[in-house]
Amino acid sequence: MPWKRSVGTAIAITTAGVAFWVGSEFQKAAYLDQCLDLGGGQNPGDHPICVVEKAAAPLHLGEIVIAAQGVVGGEMREDPDGQWLVELRLAPDVAAALAAFSKASVGGTLDIRVDGILVRSVNIAEGIVGDRFVLALARDKAGSLAQGLGLDGL
Repeated sequence: MPWKRSVGTAIAITTAGVAFWVGSEFQKAAYLDQCLDLGGGQNPGDHPICVVEKAAAPLHLGEIVIAAQGVVGGEMREDPDGQWLVELRLAPDVAAALAAFSKASVGGTLDIRVDGILVRSVNIAEGIVGDRFVLALARDKAGSLAQGLGLDGL
């Protein structure tokens, strides 16, 4: 009799464990599905956390993405001809990436996107050197870029 009771207890514990595992796998799948519906995904390493990007980076220069943390200074101003200019002083790592990309792309084109919208495509005649970069943009795009990069606080 005690043997039958032990087997029954083992079966009950195993059944409860399997039910718990199946329930947790179902919950994990439902969470991942909801995360993907929101436009996110899991972190590398299969960590169970949903990562959703808040917004697109304010500036894309070809393949180079420039976010506020990649800009160490800058200003927005109007030139004498009425064209709006956004001058950026880039962090060293961003400046190096932009220089390498532009040097490797001489003869090609560079798509400039502000808030994900193509504002201009330019031909690359020579590589960009240094940590300063000036963009001539329409007033609304210049303002949006300056705000997105936090230039008004610099």
